[in-house]
Amino acid sequence: MPSIFSKILAGQIPGQFVFRDELWAALLDIRPVAPGHVLLIPLHEGQHLSDLPPVTLAALGDRLARLTATVKAASGAPAVNVVVNDGPAAGQEVPHAHLHIWPRFPDDGKGFAWPHTAYAEGELATWAVQLRSAWR
Repeated sequence: MPSIFSKILAGQIPGQFVFRDELWAALLDIRPVAPGHVLLIPLHEGQHLSDLPPVTLAALGDRLARLTATVKAASGAPAVNVVVNDGPAAGQEVPHAHLHIWPRFPDDGKGFAWPHTAYAEGELATWAVQLRSAWR
């Protein structure tokens, strides 16, 4: 079953697009964290970023850089948050890979911090080995 994003991209559901090209589209989030909250969505439907074709992933950096600059320019914000919830355990609600970009201002009250913890002795090196082994 097509995701809600695929339905918007197909014109079956209306969306307010910022841009659309052959690989990516950006549209306003209907439940924004802040005004100007934009979703960067690949036209290819895959739940995870790792499901996307190489050509789509190769274009991501350019589209993301341009979109963050666009959000800052349009909103006057000095900064943005860029967030990817890659899978349900990470808070992904729509099973179609996408990035959230929203403007940030000093003292906007939005907050965005996670609790940080230290690795136990030897754990940092163990994780480094595990991650290097899993690198594809």
